[in-house]
Amino acid sequence: MKHLILAAALALAPVAALADDMSGVWTVNGEFVAMDVKFTSTCTLKQDASGNLTGPCTGADNQQVAASGAVRTGLGGKPEVDFGYDTNYEGTPVHIEYVGAPQPDGSLSGTISAHGAQGTFTATRK
Repeated sequence: MKHLILAAALALAPVAALADDMSGVWTVNGEFVAMDVKFTSTCTLKQDASGNLTGPCTGADNQQVAASGAVRTGLGGKPEVDFGYDTNYEGTPVHIEYVGAPQPDGSLSGTISAHGAQGTFTATRK
């Protein structure tokens, strides 16, 4: 019975408790291999008690955009970080979405999507 109560309590725990707080200044390195595009952004994210993420991201062109997302439970019950923002690429509006997982070293890694293009990213906290 004790195991059932403990399992129920863990299932109801906020997702934010499953991962370290993702608040901080992150250097995000992205790559779309098929398009031969690499970029670096700096995102200053703040995580609230519900696991929601907000904050500005700045790219190489010093354009600052508002990012938003969340930390939630992903596959296998592991934490997943999802955030995105609207920006411009060569004059075309584009929405970039990041979905990744915290790594044992404190970094993030995962996939990027933008207008159907798929890529990968890593992010390290400054």
